[in-house]
Amino acid sequence: MVKYYQPTRLLVKSSPQPIDLGPEMFPYMELSDLRAFMSRHQIRKASDTPEEVYLYNWVDGAQGAMIFQTGCVVDQVNPDLVSSTAFRLVQLPALKVCSILYIGPFPYQKNSGWGQIDWERRAAEAGYKYTEVLYRELYHRYDFGGNNQHVTEIQISIH
Repeated sequence: MVKYYQPTRLLVKSSPQPIDLGPEMFPYMELSDLRAFMSRHQIRKASDTPEEVYLYNWVDGAQGAMIFQTGCVVDQVNPDLVSSTAFRLVQLPALKVCSILYIGPFPYQKNSGWGQIDWERRAAEAGYKYTEVLYRELYHRYDFGGNNQHVTEIQISIH
């Protein structure tokens, strides 16, 4: 499915320099400090937005080095609140993405179908080209206490 997004503001944790896929990402995936900061300063997640957003900003093409950012969509935030913290306000431009909704276990969990998604091939079959600039995961719902039927929307920037 092709989706269009207006410019979006996110409050994120961000790798200061490009990192690779794998264990280097782990410190940015734990967002309890970001949530505590938001609570302390009464910053709310924008309505009707995912619980968390992971941004993979590729430096030289998909699956390579990236600036990795994790956080959530927010409305107005005073930039002065963030300037002296480990967090950043990020303004994404309008985006055109190929979007796939995945419901099921994460890659590290039993019976995961994540590896069969093949989003780049699907975009090409629909006549779109992956720009290899941005890949993002929108975490709509977690289900760790149930059957691991997490709801994740996977998006790639296209043209």
